[in-house]
Amino acid sequence: MTALSLINVTKSYAQDVQAVDGISLNVKSGELVAIVGPSGCGKTTLMKMVAGLIKPTSGDIHFDNQSILSVKAEKRQAPMVFQNHLLFPMMNVRDNIGFGLKMRHQPKDNIYNAVDKMLTKVQLQGYSNRKPSELSGGQQQRVALARSLILNPKVLLLDEPLSNLDAHLRQDMRDLIKQLQSETRTTTLMITHDQQEAVTIADKIAFIKE
Repeated sequence: MTALSLINVTKSYAQDVQAVDGISLNVKSGELVAIVGPSGCGKTTLMKMVAGLIKPTSGDIHFDNQSILSVKAEKRQAPMVFQNHLLFPMMNVRDNIGFGLKMRHQPKDNIYNAVDKMLTKVQLQGYSNRKPSELSGGQQQRVALARSLILNPKVLLLDEPLSNLDAHLRQDMRDLIKQLQSETRTTTLMITHDQQEAVTIADKIAFIKE
């Protein structure tokens, strides 16, 4: 488990466009914090800075009181799950979930066993040989979630993961995310436009305005 601290984080672009303006936030180890705010307020930009996909203009980001600004995205152990699942279309479910472990050169048996456990956690037993195109939107999102959780991330970043699902699937995925987060105690940041969703799922809510 990892404590996350954002310290006066700012992101500016050309012509004085301020995407993120001096945000500070402390997330305790094992907490799930929902970030709520209108479109264009900087939620996704903020999360991409935590992931290492964007560098802040100023400020600092700490994991367990250590700055991670010099740590590359692939070493940061802070994967993002997007609303558009970004699964590999030619890979089946098993290979999609195990891809990160394969990139870490884990033994095949270890990968196979870890994927089996993750398939059970996200309730996709029996789907291991299906391609993403053969899955529903909710099932694809479960695969994307499993692909991140199997890496035992320090911080899990969820960028509106439920926004493309219908109401029934949203409820199921909301319950699953809360269950998995409670089991793994993975420190989690989740962006949502849905305030009810934030109240239901989060330990803490951060609201960004303008």
